[in-house]
Amino acid sequence: MYTIAVTNAPSVFFHTAQLTATCKYVRAAVGLHPELVHSHGREIDQMRPLLQQTRFVGEIGLDYQTSDETRRKNQRDILSSILAWCAEDGNKILTLHSRRAAADVIATVGNGFPGVAVLHWFSGTRKELDKAIHAGFYFSVNPSMIASAKGRSLIDAMPPDRVLTETDGPFVKIDSRPAHPQDVSEVIKQLADIWHLSAELAAQQVLQNLSILLQDTRRP
Repeated sequence: MYTIAVTNAPSVFFHTAQLTATCKYVRAAVGLHPELVHSHGREIDQMRPLLQQTRFVGEIGLDYQTSDETRRKNQRDILSSILAWCAEDGNKILTLHSRRAAADVIATVGNGFPGVAVLHWFSGTRKELDKAIHAGFYFSVNPSMIASAKGRSLIDAMPPDRVLTETDGPFVKIDSRPAHPQDVSEVIKQLADIWHLSAELAAQQVLQNLSILLQDTRRP
């Protein structure tokens, strides 16, 4: 079970990196979640050196659930800084949050980002999805997304070779417990239904997508 463990603040990365140091199939990502920018934005200075320790960056992005324009601007400023550092390093794999902010996230990353951008739990419009597809984004889907009519409609419009699985645990719950990596097996079954494939072939497709993503060597 290949797993990328995202973090929501740079200070959390230290602990997560220690937990995963001896794990063959688990990697820690360094992130600064947009919803924590107002409380942990001061940790942005820790991001630059930590980016030298991992190829995986997330969770980062924008969250416009807040209507406070000052907080939104702070989120945009921090996202722009992180993207600039990642572009300098090249070959980073980003996990991007874009709740109610898909258009700005897609535009900020842009078409020529020298790395791989993954939109997690995409909930934007079909037009925004098309822009993300054109820009080369990947998409990670979880049990909650695939259980909703809108989520399934968006997934149906995504190229199968750009789809990955995620749990978004502990925020997504399965039978009142936090979602675990093993729960993506149900996502695979639902993807198989959407793609009109067997579960085995759907799993092979997702694994192939991950393999190609990990081999991506785009640089500035």
